[in-house]
Amino acid sequence: MKSDLPAKDIYSALWPLHFVSKIFGLAPYSLKRDDESVTNKSLSNCFCRIWSIFWIILLMAFEYINTNNLIEIVNLKERILEALFSSSMYTCSFVSLLLPLTIYRDKIPQIITKLSEIDQVFATMKYGAQTYENTRLFITVQISVTTFTVFALMSYAAYVIHGNFSFRNFHYFFFEIFPTFLNCITILHFVNLVLLLRDKYKFLNSKLETSIVLPRNVTNLNDIHMNCITPIENCTFEMKYFSRDTREMNISSRRNQPHNLRIIYSLLHEVAHLINSTFGILLLCTTLWVLISIICGINYVLKIKHTDSSLYVIVAVLWSIFCASLMTLMAMSCSLAVNECNRSPVIVQNIMLREDIDLLVMKELKKMFIQFKVMKIGFSACGMYRIDLSFLCSIFGATLSYLIIFWQL
Repeated sequence: MKSDLPAKDIYSALWPLHFVSKIFGLAPYSLKRDDESVTNKSLSNCFCRIWSIFWIILLMAFEYINTNNLIEIVNLKERILEALFSSSMYTCSFVSLLLPLTIYRDKIPQIITKLSEIDQVFATMKYGAQTYENTRLFITVQISVTTFTVFALMSYAAYVIHGNFSFRNFHYFFFEIFPTFLNCITILHFVNLVLLLRDKYKFLNSKLETSIVLPRNVTNLNDIHMNCITPIENCTFEMKYFSRDTREMNISSRRNQPHNLRIIYSLLHEVAHLINSTFGILLLCTTLWVLISIICGINYVLKIKHTDSSLYVIVAVLWSIFCASLMTLMAMSCSLAVNECNRSPVIVQNIMLREDIDLLVMKELKKMFIQFKVMKIGFSACGMYRIDLSFLCSIFGATLSYLIIFWQL
């Protein structure tokens, strides 16, 4: 099977996540490359879109039934909170299914294609073998942990609320678990694309640190007899060993390397902008769903005053921790990518402090520094707020304030 083969590129690394997304209608597109015929690809995409439409119709039926069940809740406060939770959860699921099917139909394949093109520029087999094998393993662990956690939480919640797992109460289990799992898979999709982007920035920074400067013991460029650049295997700017007669070519190639790194950096910035524009609406819906879920969880925790059972509190605490983990995963991945991008101009400045840098190379480094300072990246929810650690702290602070205030009421 394809999943048993070693991950050699971004397509095979993302295959487990793409496979799960395809099952639930979140990926109405194909990640196969040009080796597939146009006819087969068109038929495959057509079937995937029909499958996504089927899940949308099924989700609409679930929401209708779930909304009717809210009428049975007597307490007005609980009914409002349940309505907010249900609407935010199903809205996030609808957006996750509709966007890849309509206006963002080609965006995610375009992102993955651009990342693959950057890999071809790097063209290091060692990088691909190590990074993508770890990426696929990490994705597999993510999916397994998420699936187990969602099923365990929903099963325990169904048992606590209804007291048993009878078939009559099975609808509650399914109506809640399906949209929750859809939202979690969407979050994992975003997180892993951001982490892949972060790996590219990290690899680029490593090349800046190791392959662009002359050895400190070389003070005269005329004394260079061989390549002073750490080669990037099969790369467009790969350097070979030169004799004294061809040292002019060596120096010229060395001066071109900063320009090539600038091109790669520009491609990475384009990918970051594409990810942000593709997942902006999804991030807005997801963060609202997670925030409302945490508030609902806190509300159930406060019910300890009015009930003799502590099982509700355990369910609410576990659910709140799970939602907080999703928010932390998004914020941490975005912060890691942004911090790695912000390291690049600092590295260039450290290189420029060297005294053995050629004058023309120094000019290229100055251009590189200006470009790196301008091409900073960031991830936001439709431009309304940035997804980073400061946002995560704000969410936790607001949640704690809510808990303190309502605990006193």
